[in-house]
Amino acid sequence: GKFMLSTRAFRDQMGLLKKQGYSAINGNTLLEILRGKEVPQRKYVVISFDDGFLNVFTHAFPIMKEFGFVGVACIYPEFIGSGGGMSWSQLKQLQTAGWSIECHSMSHADLAKSFPTAEAKKLFLEREILEPKKQIETHLGTPVQFMVWPYGIYTEEALKVAKEAGYVGAMTVDGGANYPGLDVFQVKRQVVYGEDGLEKFTIRLEMGPIIITETSPRPGEVVSRFSGMHCRIPDLADYSPARYVLNAKVTGGKLEFGFDPQKRELKANLTGSLKRGSHFFDVYLRDRQTGITCQHGWFFTLE
Repeated sequence: GKFMLSTRAFRDQMGLLKKQGYSAINGNTLLEILRGKEVPQRKYVVISFDDGFLNVFTHAFPIMKEFGFVGVACIYPEFIGSGGGMSWSQLKQLQTAGWSIECHSMSHADLAKSFPTAEAKKLFLEREILEPKKQIETHLGTPVQFMVWPYGIYTEEALKVAKEAGYVGAMTVDGGANYPGLDVFQVKRQVVYGEDGLEKFTIRLEMGPIIITETSPRPGEVVSRFSGMHCRIPDLADYSPARYVLNAKVTGGKLEFGFDPQKRELKANLTGSLKRGSHFFDVYLRDRQTGITCQHGWFFTLE
């Protein structure tokens, strides 16, 4: 499928990371960096694999070992020990080699699914978020730190359950880059697709971070109506169209937007309509002088 990579393409990507001086880190180191105030002195990358496929152990693990890289396996227990999945002992080997094992729900369910009653919803979320954490910890003997949302779908309710269950952070597939001080429940991840060449891979890798605050809709918010979004870009003090290319996008729709440099506020209105369901916002800022593009994405649901 679109997420399948050949081992050759994967090795090329790892070689590129190595050549450019990146160090691959696990979930624990990521947490330390995000919670710190220090700007990291080195180039760090988190290489994560969702679901727990056996080929992560048989193919990706040995290649990463060659380069001295560790990874993050985001697993859902129902898949572990099945035909295509890793076994608990293989996960233990990854862990011993410095990988971290995080939780990708119990059954890879859509966590924004609707239920006839609040009670049914609560039981579903507990089964998908609370139970797998306990199972992974029982099998592997160390705390699970991150909830990793299936399909990248999360709601404010699911976030609340994850916090109460003792997770210390969450990984999304929201676009952008991570930075010290970012909300640890809003970790950004760039999806690498099978057809991405090294050029596309490099663009995703070099995406810079941009701090966005006071977003509406909020990350994970479920809204019944949507006409537009607004947010603040607190660091964008020197905005001028001559210096920056600013863009705001929503998946499945079109936005018309404006930026007020005095208030550092971006306001965008929807032109046309938006289908019900999951959507991502992305704000892009390209500095014409440096050529660097920064991105900050977040997720919401239109019910």
